[in-house]
Amino acid sequence: MPTFYYRARDKEGKLVSGEVEASSAEELKEGLFHEEMIPLVVRELKVGGISIEAVTRIFKRVKHEDLMVFTRQFYTLFKAGVSMDTILSSMAKQVGSVVLKNALVRVRADVAAGATLAQALARHPRIFDELYTSMIAAGEEAGILEDVLRQLSTLLEKDFEIKKGVKNAMLYPKIVITVLVLAIGFLMTYVVPKFTAFYGHYGAALPLPTLILITASNFVRGYWYVVLGVITLAIILFVRYYRTKTGRYKIDSFRLQMPVFGQLNQKVAAARFSRILAALYKSGLHMPRCLEVVAGVIGNEAFAREVREVKDDIQKGATLSESMGRRKYFPGVMVETASVGERAGALDELLTTIVDHYDLEVSYTVKNLTTLLEPLLLIGIFGMVLLLALAIFLPIWNMSSVISHRK
Repeated sequence: MPTFYYRARDKEGKLVSGEVEASSAEELKEGLFHEEMIPLVVRELKVGGISIEAVTRIFKRVKHEDLMVFTRQFYTLFKAGVSMDTILSSMAKQVGSVVLKNALVRVRADVAAGATLAQALARHPRIFDELYTSMIAAGEEAGILEDVLRQLSTLLEKDFEIKKGVKNAMLYPKIVITVLVLAIGFLMTYVVPKFTAFYGHYGAALPLPTLILITASNFVRGYWYVVLGVITLAIILFVRYYRTKTGRYKIDSFRLQMPVFGQLNQKVAAARFSRILAALYKSGLHMPRCLEVVAGVIGNEAFAREVREVKDDIQKGATLSESMGRRKYFPGVMVETASVGERAGALDELLTTIVDHYDLEVSYTVKNLTTLLEPLLLIGIFGMVLLLALAIFLPIWNMSSVISHRK
């Protein structure tokens, strides 16, 4: 179903805009009229096309924190017995994100028109992903929406904590690398040219490290636009390749196997898999459907491919633990715990145990990430300092002989 961008005036005269899925522009306009809105602009968003709306929505995405806070407040109000219409109306006034506010206005109107909450949320896939809407749908169908909202809120909070922890752990390496790059840029732009003129005055033969540094400095200063163009082209080609199915799989596979970060990425993927699977399974979805949703939101194509293979095996009669045991990225602890849960008929409880285990694993790895990166940073810094020292100071040490030869 295509996605449309719209701008409209509500009954109070306020401007409302957003994106929504609809079968046609006419259907969307009729829906807006039904919701007492006057459509001003309705335009289909073309896949891969460039438009003002396409550029604008890059900067107007709903932050993870906004969705997390919204879900927690939604759960609190629903638990208190507030009606659905009042909750959506209140949240639309309180949320800070304009995109989320506009979406909630549409969701409220759709629910008032007879749609379920999951159906209304699913019309805004850029905000509420398949995981979100699938859990809400399962909760509505089973009559346990309150429990599902609590699980969903906890899930979003845990995801946010992991992302924030990784981001904080990467702050120190980013600062070190940035300072190193700036220092090298300063030397290449201002210091090396002065040494070049000085050495050229005496016509002396320069050491290899100095020649390499001077050549690099001259190239960067004289052909900076070529360097910038090559870097830009490389980024564009990388992004385009990553958007292909094969490219995403290969790059994500490398992310799970690279030094230091591979271990962290595997643990984050395992923690996210177990947490989402436990939440979906507790909400009442059958296992193949749970795995299908997990594969779509896990965030790593290599891991997702194995999840889809596990789903196919289960549909053919295999158990969850048997299928995971034949795969590469499912740790032994997860496989053995799932096996015990299946034999004891308490898979949902032991899935929660797996979640707790990998939450601790990820937390420990994130806290020690800086320690793990220090050897790599030291090697990189030592190599650059050694090159710069040899390139700059070797000629100085030989300067007396150069001057004597000159005389």
